[in-house]
Amino acid sequence: MQFNFDLNQIEAALKRAGITTHYAADFNEARRKGVQNTLFCVLPLDEDYELATSINGQDEYQVTEIFAVMIIVPCRAANRQADAELRKAREQVKQTLAGLTIPPYEPIKLHRGRIVEFNPDTKNLIYQCQFSVSGLVTVNTKVM
Repeated sequence: MQFNFDLNQIEAALKRAGITTHYAADFNEARRKGVQNTLFCVLPLDEDYELATSINGQDEYQVTEIFAVMIIVPCRAANRQADAELRKAREQVKQTLAGLTIPPYEPIKLHRGRIVEFNPDTKNLIYQCQFSVSGLVTVNTKVM
């Protein structure tokens, strides 16, 4: 098993559902430019390794990774259109990813969702759909 969950698989799943994702290296890049249409970015958020078992020469860790799909909606002011667009986008992302299984990981779980910010400079409303995924990683002892 790889140490890091492959977020390219998440982007591919979203693409199959008709959701186009855009590259952003981090949150600051995702929030920097104004958008004309709803934009989606996939970003890693956190990872946690917990020792599950240990035998001579091997350690097995339960890894949990949290990632987010950032939904960036153009919003000149609080209005029904922006609210409806955000609600539709949230539903579409959750329907696509919740329960999706990418072997050898367990099914993807909903983690939390929240409005991150309304940026008055770019007039973007940014919502973060967070998901978690868990799996096992085996580490072999190395002699130096």
